[in-house]
Amino acid sequence: MTKKAATFDFGTSGLIDALPDTLRQALQSAGVPMRYTDGQLIHERGDAKPGLSIVRSGAVRMGNVGRDGSYMATVLLGPGQTFGEFTLFADLPRTHDAEAVGDTVVDQVSRRRFERVMDDHPELRRRLLSSLASRLHQALEFIDDVRRLPLNVRVAKMLAVMGRTEQEPVKLIVKQSQLAETMGVSRVSMGKVLEELETQSLIKRGYGSIDIPDRQRLRDWIADRAQISPLDVTA
Repeated sequence: MTKKAATFDFGTSGLIDALPDTLRQALQSAGVPMRYTDGQLIHERGDAKPGLSIVRSGAVRMGNVGRDGSYMATVLLGPGQTFGEFTLFADLPRTHDAEAVGDTVVDQVSRRRFERVMDDHPELRRRLLSSLASRLHQALEFIDDVRRLPLNVRVAKMLAVMGRTEQEPVKLIVKQSQLAETMGVSRVSMGKVLEELETQSLIKRGYGSIDIPDRQRLRDWIADRAQISPLDVTA
């Protein structure tokens, strides 16, 4: 079976996949499919045009360029995941540049069409707000990790989160450079951490992939060093 690329979404599942068939079909039918090539800009930071974007295929990388010209990725979204909710619920501008990773199709739902779907399906509002609350919770967890955990534990925790829904043995299709960008560290630092985790038999590196041979052992290792319950590692 072909493995899909891992997404850095703080462990939240795609909204579309979690919706009942009626809501999913209504929301998707309201969107206009837009096709993007690898590296093509979908929107820029500061863009104020409201709308909901649904990744149909491919992937979308969110990130920003610093004053020194360096790029830092924040999240990589895959099929079924959404972005742009804050432009609809709070009239806030886009906080990151969004670009396509590979050939990508995004269903763009305008505010007018989105509000029409919400009027016809009130349950959608609750589902969207629940999804946003979950993503905010995970983002706050991520920020807390950055402030108090060493890099090796943070990387291990992210890998555990990314692999939480995969069947064992877990195989993540992800590059070292992608992990480094997302964690905001150099490739050298990321390489050292991955080497340390591999030396302890917690992971096994491959070409463009990372295997987790024993998910529970990785969770226990993280919990011991983060001083949390193993159940909280991928909650």
